[in-house]
Amino acid sequence: MPIETRSGRIAFLFSAGAAPRPGTGRELRDAFPVFADALDDICGRLDPYLELPLKSVMFADDGTRTAALLERESFAGPAVFALHVAQYRLLRSWGVLPDVVFGQASGRMAAAYAAGVFCLADACHAVGTLARLLGGPADPEPHSARPDRVLDAYGRTLATLHPCAPRIPLVSDVTAGPVGEETAEPEFWVRRAPLRLAEAVGRLYRDGVRTWLELGPGDPLTRLLPECLPDGLRGGTAAAFALSRDWAVLRSGPGAGSGAVRR
Repeated sequence: MPIETRSGRIAFLFSAGAAPRPGTGRELRDAFPVFADALDDICGRLDPYLELPLKSVMFADDGTRTAALLERESFAGPAVFALHVAQYRLLRSWGVLPDVVFGQASGRMAAAYAAGVFCLADACHAVGTLARLLGGPADPEPHSARPDRVLDAYGRTLATLHPCAPRIPLVSDVTAGPVGEETAEPEFWVRRAPLRLAEAVGRLYRDGVRTWLELGPGDPLTRLLPECLPDGLRGGTAAAFALSRDWAVLRSGPGAGSGAVRR
């Protein structure tokens, strides 16, 4: 059953996790001008914050010193954000729209952009500023103190932005509940906490979500879904897709694979 004819609501999951592999997104870039144009736009907005142009790092030859920069947080975060937003723009161009969005850790900012909390300029400024802070030279101070200093500085940047109430429901990975007025609090966006995926998925399922679509360089959340969904759920009553691996299925329309969640 194609995704656009399924019953129930659709949740977009903006995952974080490991840094993208060099070349991630190349197939989509080569096949779809919408994705390529969005990626150019986002990378161009992020480049002023980085030591090298982001696309030159994302699409560097595997095994080179430039490609190895993707292992640094200062490049991995912007690369994941750029992939998230370009994938989101691509899905919208196909008419696949979310009823609710969820962002995990570094995926929060892309989810917030998709939900209408931050405009693209503000979201890129936040992501770029954090990358610059993470990429700065390490101080002689104890390593354990540096993350707190980075987050404090990041919070000061967030305080200069102009968030709005979500236009699309946004579920937090920190509270596992819907996000509301707390979007105006910088502390909300820098808060560190264990991922509450099972609670968030349970809430979304009770709210009618039956199709789960993961954006990002991989499929870590999709792989965890079977353990988070209600006991007794069987394939056919819910479906999960990861755009990085299932984009051809999502694009093919009627007759596409089911994407059923199976235990």
